[in-house]
Formats: sequence, structure tokens, C-alpha cells
Amino acid sequence: SLTPSWSHPVIAADNLSGPSLAPPKGIYLHGGPGCGKTHLMNVFYDSLSSSSSSSSSSSPHQQKVHFHKFMLDVHRQMHLAQTVHGIRGSDAVLHHVLTHILQKGRILCFDEFQVTDVADALLLRRLFTGLVERGAVVVATSNRAPRELYKGGLQRELFVPFVDWLEETLVVVG
Repeated sequence: SLTPSWSHPVIAADNLSGPSLAPPKGIYLHGGPGCGKTHLMNVFYDSLSSSSSSSSSSSPHQQKVHFHKFMLDVHRQMHLAQTVHGIRGSDAVLHHVLTHILQKGRILCFDEFQVTDVADALLLRRLFTGLVERGAVVVATSNRAPRELYKGGLQRELFVPFVDWLEETLVVVG
């Protein structure tokens, strides 16, 4: 079923006190090239943009990005956190990265979700868990089913818990 899950409260990332309703479940669309995944995500994204254009809020609510470009920005933000901002410790660096991402929008639309890099594979579970715990909704398209991601990759056994999390947290449609 594509019914959103509203059963678990989460603490809002904007530091308001008290729990808020959990956001709806995200979605992971997978299938072969040319089957309409990106088009479907674009229609969804555009419907959000048109419905929020009448809003007086100047902060964006959603972002759409190619997954590879997103991960390059994550690594760039991690580097900046350490070298420019002097942030130390993996938890503090991750907090900085999550804050940066969520300032751009809480509805995250990723096109061409794929994992080919061991550094990305090892980072994704903490990154995506942190995003969802802070109220993000993930919409992703991929040519691969979740269980096919990073297949044959180095230390894949350390990546499998992310696949489990992905299948439990998002609605997977193929």
C-alpha cells in the first residue's frame, strides 16, 4: 500500500521543542531505463513546486538532485566541516552535513540512485537515518532494486544493513 506512515513521532530538525508528526514514508522507484521513473518523480516534484509557489515562505521545501552530485556535495560538506569550520568527530561532522542538506529542503528527490563507491556505501546508513529522523522525506529513482545496489562491492556486508533500512523505511516500487 502507498499509504503514508504517521505512527511514530519525531523531533523536528528546526529545534522546536516537542515531537511532531512523522513525515510520510518516502518512495524508492526502480526499473529499467526508459520506463518513466524520472518522469514520475518530476511530476511529483513539479506538483510540490506549484503548490508551494503561492506560499509566502522564502525557504525551499524540496530539492531535486542527481544522486551522484548529491554525494559529491556530501563529501564536500564533510571536508569543509573539518577544514574550514574546525569541526571534529564523525557525529559533529555528520550533524553539520545534515543541517546543510535540510536547509535546502526536507523533501529530497534523488534521480539515478546508485552506489559504486565504498566510502559512499559505508556512509549511507548514518546519513539517510539522520535525514529521516530529522523529518526528511526521500523519493528516489534507480535502475536497480535495493538488493542489487552495490552488488559485488568491497565490504558489501557492511552495506547490507542500509539496504534493510531502505526497504523498511521507504515504499519500494518496481
